[in-house]
Amino acid sequence: MIMVTAGHVDHGKSTLIRALTGMNTDRLPEEKRRGMTIDLGYAFMPLRDGTRLAFIDVPGHEKFINNMLVGVSHVRHALLVLACDDGVMPQTREHLQILALLPLNSLTLVLTKRDLVDDQTAAKLTLEGMALLAEYGIEASGVFEVCANDAGDAGVDTLKQHILDIAELQSTQAEDASSFRMTLDRAFSVKGAGCVVTGTVISGSVCIGDSLYSSGQKAKLRVRGIHCQGMEVHRALSGTRVALNLTGVDNHRAPARGDWLSSLPQAELCARPVVQIRSFEPLTHWQNVHCHHGADHTLGRVSLLDEADEQGRYLAEIVLDKPLLLCQDDPIVLRHIGGKQTLGAGRVLALKVPNRKKRTPERVSKLQQLAQLSNPVNVLALLGQTEALSIDEIRWRWQLTDEGLAAMLAQAGLTRLGAYGLSTQLLEQEKQQFIDLLREYHQQHPDQLGLGRNRLQRMSHNVLPSELANKVLDSLCQEGQMVLRGALLQLADHRIVLDSEAQQCWQRLAPWLAQQTSPVWVTEMGEYLELEPAKLRLLCFQLVQQGFITAVVKDRYLLSEQLCHYANLVRAHVETHGKLETAEFKDLIGLGRKVSIQLLEFFDRSGFTRRKYRSNSREIRDGELFYSHENWRKNIGVEPTQDCWQPYPDLKSGRLTGDDVLPIEDKPIVENA
Repeated sequence: MIMVTAGHVDHGKSTLIRALTGMNTDRLPEEKRRGMTIDLGYAFMPLRDGTRLAFIDVPGHEKFINNMLVGVSHVRHALLVLACDDGVMPQTREHLQILALLPLNSLTLVLTKRDLVDDQTAAKLTLEGMALLAEYGIEASGVFEVCANDAGDAGVDTLKQHILDIAELQSTQAEDASSFRMTLDRAFSVKGAGCVVTGTVISGSVCIGDSLYSSGQKAKLRVRGIHCQGMEVHRALSGTRVALNLTGVDNHRAPARGDWLSSLPQAELCARPVVQIRSFEPLTHWQNVHCHHGADHTLGRVSLLDEADEQGRYLAEIVLDKPLLLCQDDPIVLRHIGGKQTLGAGRVLALKVPNRKKRTPERVSKLQQLAQLSNPVNVLALLGQTEALSIDEIRWRWQLTDEGLAAMLAQAGLTRLGAYGLSTQLLEQEKQQFIDLLREYHQQHPDQLGLGRNRLQRMSHNVLPSELANKVLDSLCQEGQMVLRGALLQLADHRIVLDSEAQQCWQRLAPWLAQQTSPVWVTEMGEYLELEPAKLRLLCFQLVQQGFITAVVKDRYLLSEQLCHYANLVRAHVETHGKLETAEFKDLIGLGRKVSIQLLEFFDRSGFTRRKYRSNSREIRDGELFYSHENWRKNIGVEPTQDCWQPYPDLKSGRLTGDDVLPIEDKPIVENA
């Protein structure tokens, strides 16, 4: 547990901590000379269970407000110190404003220098302090009057017992399922140990030997030693002050204040976070501000998305001069560009923003719903209804371990599909859209086999990434609702039907092709049927789709049964002799050398055979292709293009390219695609 002090300069914050712990938090020579805290100071107090509580002493002077923001950035318990002889001062109010912007679990009001005023003044100051807390919507967990300079002061003892009670209540809370994350507020080198960094553990835990990612380092860093709450330990938990001895640090870039350590691979820096801003005064569009996040600081501009609501809260994008490493619900304290006052704070709602349509009513309404939710499960459930979220993005935004991720997905009702998570409702909606589009295409083109994956996705205008959309289509095929014919998708009950004219031509052409001893050119078929080659090519395309004929080369065809017969001859010959020479294949089929080479090259392109290196012989590459049965084309894994010229395989993967080009005649579908 960590407790931070807050209050005006010279109100006795450091003295109070020394009275509670016996430790002096002023470590710098300049601090000791001037008697004023400049940078963060630390002290520790033993608890009832044997552990320690850490105090962070922050500077009270307005010139050191940046250091104060680093100290209070991720604490959950605070002491607001108010000197009885001064009362409420400017920095008292500003520190309280900053604390009011943070998700505190407790805030204790402490009146110091009680011996300098009478009872009436102290009572008046107590009422004044309570009214100030009420002004910012904070309820004090206790009010105590102390005289920290007096040894054995009863007020100090009472305050100490109160702090111990808070710590005991905090220790009963169960550990969360978050991964380790910490911001660095100090980094230095110790002789004999090397690099040491200190900070507050925001979530998760860290052990000796763990490997961590650092925002300022290329390689992972290993934890060699841990000091937690001033003691050497093996493991440090969330909500504690730690000092980590790290190895593997880049010599050209040492860790510095503002860096982050995490057990998860760190996401890309965010330059335009979407936030909900709680402001103490009206904001203007494109207003310049100072942005404080953790121990980091940058300038930015506020791009308002809508007007302030009834509670004075804004939805906005913060355009940062320097991108920050953000997570969901992280606070970003906003201060005036002149650095004289605190404007408010933004709570991170989204890390990615669209390039267009940022202020549409639909998007603003969704952001307003997100802003009203505080439970991460509810936020994830809302996001999963309209978009597919990357698993790595979910893991980083909420800093989840594997167990925490699985539990959160289950509670939010999201289905994990590959590297993405989405709601069951959205998944079924996308599936039905694919089926409806394919059914509409079949109705408009009954003579076509189906659609390629890419074209079907373009027609659907779906919100899913291409990788996830392919998995959805694969699941539809596994469920039997769709069938993959080569590279084309079709509904399971779809059957290609030739029109009456094409059917008549095929009835005349089929017997004639069966009588031919070699592949036939389109011009030869045109002379036989007395048709123009251009019109006949469309008929050949339909016949190839149904598997009746096959294009050996462009505009040259033969019956598919004859091609399978040639393939059976090749299989038998290779099984007997181990290889097939070109001359041997020519003798097997009884055709000329030119057409034999064309057939062998077709088998090579289709993946059935492979030509040996520096040889004129071939071997079987995929013996399952070109078997004569009803769905023989499914084994080929290739569909014809409009001119019936079958594509060639990629030399590395063996997959055929350009296999989703189909004739397009329906203009409405083309426009949708």
